[in-house]
Amino acid sequence: MSASLVKACVFGNPIGQSKSPIIHSMFAAQFNLQLDYQKRLAPEHRFVQSATEFFADKQCIGANVTMPFKHDAFKWVDELSSQAERAGAVNTIIRKGEILIGDNTDGYGIVTDLQAHGVELSNAKLLLIGAGGAAKGALPALLDAGLKSVSVFNRSLEKAEALVDYTNSYAPRKTALYTHNDTAFDLVINATSLSLQAKLPDLPDSLFANNPAVYDMVYLSESTVFMQKATQLGCTNVIDGLGMLVNQAAHSFYLWFGKKPDCEPVYAYLRELNNPN
Repeated sequence: MSASLVKACVFGNPIGQSKSPIIHSMFAAQFNLQLDYQKRLAPEHRFVQSATEFFADKQCIGANVTMPFKHDAFKWVDELSSQAERAGAVNTIIRKGEILIGDNTDGYGIVTDLQAHGVELSNAKLLLIGAGGAAKGALPALLDAGLKSVSVFNRSLEKAEALVDYTNSYAPRKTALYTHNDTAFDLVINATSLSLQAKLPDLPDSLFANNPAVYDMVYLSESTVFMQKATQLGCTNVIDGLGMLVNQAAHSFYLWFGKKPDCEPVYAYLRELNNPN
């Protein structure tokens, strides 16, 4: 085994669907780095044991963390970045000597992708659909990008209220609950997994009346039902979550290696892989 080989992984359960090994292998190839990146299926409720065993190997420089372990990682690491602290979740672990640092690159991923699609975030009014980990993880970076306000809609009012209260604790007066009187949004983000079930959020068509940019964190081989609905109602900038996936991975790679990979060939490869026709 080469002494220059380093190891990283993605923890999740399930984990078979993860594209992270493809993405990071392509990133590493851009810099001729020898990176062994693998999927690791951690047993439910045993993330700490799995992560401890993985990082016992000194060749392991870091890890990505996906559902359902982002909160476990948040509690387990030695230190937290400001993004992770505000998000309340960790999706990237970085080894710095004997210290394991937790970060969250989800917000970076979506902000970078929105900007690449010409979405102006400064002073924008956002409708955020969903109040789970995906929404909470993205909000700090979105607010840092200069949003004017955020309205939160979620099937569980209690969860929506909790996200509003938590966000206002670090970004006062920026976040409120959505009401059906609100229509003039500049950006609508679907941070739920409803599109994976071909279901739509229970929201009125009027929320698309202002021709907002529309973003679905889910990506499929074709437009999601949420994206199709927005397009049918006249929205002209409708985006899926593939770019978020690639860009959040790129920022993880940068945190490990201090190198910024070119995302475009990876994005194009995954798009073709997911939709060969």
